[in-house]
Amino acid sequence: MEERYHRHSTIITTNLSYDEWQNFLGNKSMVEALLSRVRHYCHTVTINGPSLREPQG
Repeated sequence: MEERYHRHSTIITTNLSYDEWQNFLGNKSMVEALLSRVRHYCHTVTINGPSLREPQG
Protein backbone atom coordinates (compact mmCIF):
# COMPACT_ATOMS: atom_id res chain seq x y z
CA MET A 1 0.00 0.00 0.00
CA GLU A 2 2.80 2.40 0.83
CA GLU A 3 4.29 2.04 -2.67
CA ARG A 4 0.89 2.75 -4.27
CA TYR A 5 0.17 5.82 -2.12
CA HIS A 6 -0.25 8.90 -4.35
CA ARG A 7 0.69 6.84 -7.43
CA HIS A 8 -2.13 4.39 -8.17
CA SER A 9 -5.75 3.84 -7.25
CA THR A 10 -6.65 0.99 -4.93
CA ILE A 11 -10.11 -0.49 -4.43
CA ILE A 12 -10.96 -2.27 -1.18
CA THR A 13 -14.33 -3.99 -0.90
CA THR A 14 -15.92 -5.29 2.28
CA ASN A 15 -19.32 -6.00 3.74
CA LEU A 16 -18.20 -4.49 7.08
CA SER A 17 -18.77 -0.90 8.14
CA TYR A 18 -15.75 0.94 9.54
CA ASP A 19 -17.16 0.46 13.06
CA GLU A 20 -17.13 -3.35 12.60
CA TRP A 21 -13.46 -3.64 11.62
CA GLN A 22 -12.33 -3.74 15.27
CA ASN A 23 -14.53 -6.77 16.00
CA PHE A 24 -13.09 -8.55 12.96
CA LEU A 25 -9.41 -7.63 13.41
CA GLY A 26 -9.39 -7.45 17.20
CA ASN A 27 -6.84 -4.77 18.08
CA LYS A 28 -8.48 -1.36 18.52
CA SER A 29 -5.33 0.78 18.20
CA MET A 30 -4.08 -1.12 15.16
CA VAL A 31 -7.49 -0.87 13.50
CA GLU A 32 -7.64 2.87 14.17
CA ALA A 33 -4.16 3.33 12.67
CA LEU A 34 -5.04 1.18 9.65
CA LEU A 35 -8.32 3.00 9.00
CA SER A 36 -6.64 6.38 9.44
CA ARG A 37 -4.27 5.52 6.60
CA VAL A 38 -6.81 3.75 4.40
CA ARG A 39 -9.40 6.52 4.71
CA HIS A 40 -6.95 9.35 4.03
CA TYR A 41 -7.76 10.61 0.51
CA CYS A 42 -10.43 7.94 0.03
CA HIS A 43 -13.93 7.94 -1.36
CA THR A 44 -16.28 5.62 0.51
CA VAL A 45 -19.20 4.21 -1.46
CA THR A 46 -21.92 2.49 0.57
CA ILE A 47 -24.38 0.33 -1.35
CA ASN A 48 -27.58 -0.69 0.40
CA GLY A 49 -29.88 -3.29 -1.06
CA PRO A 50 -30.49 -7.01 -1.34
CA SER A 51 -27.58 -9.37 -1.67
CA LEU A 52 -26.98 -10.66 -5.17
CA ARG A 53 -25.70 -13.91 -3.63
CA GLU A 54 -29.05 -14.94 -2.18
CA PRO A 55 -30.47 -18.11 -3.72
CA GLN A 56 -32.89 -17.39 -6.53
CA GLY A 57 -35.88 -19.52 -7.41
